Amino acid sequence: MASRRLEDLTPEMQDKAKFILGYCQGEDVDLLIYCTLRSLEEQAILFRSSDKTGYRVKAKIKKFRDRGFGFLADIIEKVGPQKYDGWKTNAAPGESWHGYREAFDAVPLLGGKAMWSYKSYKKGWDVYGEACYEAGLEWGGNWIKYKDMPHAQLRPGGNPLKILTPEEVKFILTKNKLL
Repeated sequence: MASRRLEDLTPEMQDKAKFILGYCQGEDVDLLIYCTLRSLEEQAILFRSSDKTGYRVKAKIKKFRDRGFGFLADIIEKVGPQKYDGWKTNAAPGESWHGYREAFDAVPLLGGKAMWSYKSYKKGWDVYGEACYEAGLEWGGNWIKYKDMPHAQLRPGGNPLKILTPEEVKFILTKNKLL
């Protein structure tokens, strides 16, 4: 299960998360950070359980091996087949900044209740987005193709494997004791 602990983020991301919580509080918005670190194994399980036919899983494993990310393909294979339980993610292990300790998901609360829809609490979502901007984070609410309102991450770019080499990924994951 994904962590909610700020301590599971990198020190820089912890500081930014604390800044965002304080910023929102200063604007009278309660914010719940509900997902910080998501292990590579958990990401593999979510990815596999989002594939009804198994075709995407097989294609991803091949693609990872062809591109030098065999260590990530091994994780997908290791978790084994998962029961299809509806779509959850397109991201395989290594393709989400959560797996690097550099992202979190949050939701504004109103009267202690999570307001998942922008329309249900525009002020809360707008303040959260402003806080991400002020902290220097990339906010998924600004994404054009697919808005991911709860998501905030340290680095720009949706998929780490599109900007990092296999060696860089292995180094970061090993340094952060994730691999």
